Amino acid sequence: MADCAGARLQVYARNLATVLRVDGEIDAANADRVVDAIRRLTVLKAPLILDLSHLDFLAIDGFRALLVLNHEYLQARLHCSVVAGAALRPLLRIVVNHGLTVVDSVPEALQLLEDIIGSRRQLDLTSKRRSRQRYAPTHVISERT
Repeated sequence: MADCAGARLQVYARNLATVLRVDGEIDAANADRVVDAIRRLTVLKAPLILDLSHLDFLAIDGFRALLVLNHEYLQARLHCSVVAGAALRPLLRIVVNHGLTVVDSVPEALQLLEDIIGSRRQLDLTSKRRSRQRYAPTHVISERT
C-alpha cells in the first residue's frame, strides 16, 4: 500500500489487468503525486482497472489528472477502466464527454476486458482466414496433352 498525502493506493494483480484501489481523498495537494504513482504501473504494459469506489473526495484537480492519465493509457494502447463511486459520480454528471470507460464494479471491468480480448481474438481469426482465402488458388489449371 502506498500513501500519497491523503490517498491510499493498493495494487492487486489479476490475470487480465492490474487493479488499483484508491481510498481517501484526491485534491489539489496530492493529485500529481497520485497520478505519478499510477503512471509507474504503465511499465507493466497491462490494462488498468482504477477502483475509485472507495474514494471519499475527488477534487477537480484530481479529475483533470485522471483524464490526462486516461489519455496517456489510450496513447500507449492500454485499456483503462474506472470503477466509479460517490466521489466521482457528480463530476461525471457535469463533464459529459470525458472519454473514460466507467463501470460500476471491478467484476464488471474484468468482464469488459474478457469481452474485448475475446472480440480481438475473433477478429484476428477472421482476418487470418480471409488472408488464407485470398492467397488460396481459386481454380486449377489443367494441362492438355
